[in-house]
Amino acid sequence: MGLRSILYLALCLQLISLIGQSKDFQEEVHVSVNSTNVLVGETLNFSGFVYSNTSKKLSPLSSVLYLELIDESGKAIHQTKIGLRNGCGSGSIYINPDWATGTYRLISYTKWMMNYDAFHEQHLLIFNPYNGVKKNESINGNPLKIEEQQLTELDTYSPLQSVSLSLGIIETSTLSIAIHKVSDVYYDNQVTLEHQKVSMSSYEILPDYRYAQVQGRVHGSNRLDKLRVMMTIKGTAMQVATTQTDHYGRFWMSYNPDLLTNEAVAQVQVEGDGIEDINIIEEFYPSHASLNESVTSLDSLTSSNLITRSINNQIQEAYKEPVTLDADLRAIYTQADAKVYYLDDYERFPSIRDTFIEYIYYVGVSKSENNYKLNVLCPEPPELNASNKEPLILLDGLAISAEDIFKQSPNDIEKIEVIPNYYFINDVVYKGVISVHSFGRKELEVTSTGKRFTLANYQPYKPHVDSLTLKDHLPMYQPSLFWEPIRKHSHGELILEFSTSRLEGTYQISVRGITVFGKPVNLVKYIRVCSSN
Repeated sequence: MGLRSILYLALCLQLISLIGQSKDFQEEVHVSVNSTNVLVGETLNFSGFVYSNTSKKLSPLSSVLYLELIDESGKAIHQTKIGLRNGCGSGSIYINPDWATGTYRLISYTKWMMNYDAFHEQHLLIFNPYNGVKKNESINGNPLKIEEQQLTELDTYSPLQSVSLSLGIIETSTLSIAIHKVSDVYYDNQVTLEHQKVSMSSYEILPDYRYAQVQGRVHGSNRLDKLRVMMTIKGTAMQVATTQTDHYGRFWMSYNPDLLTNEAVAQVQVEGDGIEDINIIEEFYPSHASLNESVTSLDSLTSSNLITRSINNQIQEAYKEPVTLDADLRAIYTQADAKVYYLDDYERFPSIRDTFIEYIYYVGVSKSENNYKLNVLCPEPPELNASNKEPLILLDGLAISAEDIFKQSPNDIEKIEVIPNYYFINDVVYKGVISVHSFGRKELEVTSTGKRFTLANYQPYKPHVDSLTLKDHLPMYQPSLFWEPIRKHSHGELILEFSTSRLEGTYQISVRGITVFGKPVNLVKYIRVCSSN
């Protein structure tokens, strides 16, 4: 294996040994949402806490949490990943207008949890009033019950009022806080952790420690050990990794998910004869059971109320300022001496070959029999003895051959980057880097080599507070008054400050989390918003 992979494996095994003292160390997940009932067009916000099953303290092992939104048939209609820091992370899911009314499950887990078939499950109700609610249409869930006596004792506030409220939490803790209006179709769906083995005799899937992992196995007719494996990822922030297979043809490679926040295409190539297939371990569970629960009916009045809520949401969204999550978009091989050629700055030749010959000073073009070759002109360090090495050639981040570069039209190419120095990835030496970037207007044709697969959308770790702000020009029809996915509360009384909206009714304050000593926090409180008239 490459040095980087060996060091990663050693770090993972050492950390597992330190925090678990055995291979039975397991992680558990709890996910909190800002609301368990959402409309199409709204955004579901959530926070995740990953902790040890023994100490109940936040786990530093995993840096990525995987989430799936599952419909009643067991189909995953949305998949995403979020970044974790010291066991905490947050993200959001936009509720697609094409999704039908029904009960859905938000399932979450880490790669390490996949070794013992564990996940956390949160039931949600999604409503689509524009599909039309049939007279006898039903949805899964349990109606939320608030005792009549409890309602009479609620703290009451006026619409558009600033509120300062003590939550009675004193201990140092990491919390998720949500305030959301309780509607006529609010259902208190239980959260469960299912399919968790008591122990595991071995583990096949390594955790995403520090970076996300791609794991796979090479199948072939010849020896499978010490085969060179390279992974490249398509995108603006391109990444390259390389390693060698073990005795069974298995390989592990890491990548930095913070460099690609959108869905990305990755490519794994293997050097060797007799390669029959490359199997990549999926990021998510391959299947889920269908849902079978008791049902509660919706009537036409409820449907009308949902449409009013949806209209209010659309009005509110028109005034909403988007939250910008800045991702780290540096390419991992960017160096100060990299040369960049934007082809719009030059007269375009009819072929890429002529473009390299006439404009790209640091790259030479040669021909051997019927094949063209690219050679980067770079000084050789003393005692390296690597003049016969090939350059690393990339097209939109994916490794390709020189022949594939020459097949492209110059009109499809935005820029060409060249690093005129020897480049090292683990124990592999490349004689420079040639990175060609297209305009991205279409899929360019290249010779299919290796295995291509998709990396799911990733949301980097950057928790923010979504709190209603009183402003005269805003309509103020939000059913959600406050959402803070991760609050690091130090010792002392926890005071929550927020504002009410124009919507009158009962609101639920939900605080969930874990103390520094591993004690769970689960606080639910209700308030009322109504006019004094």
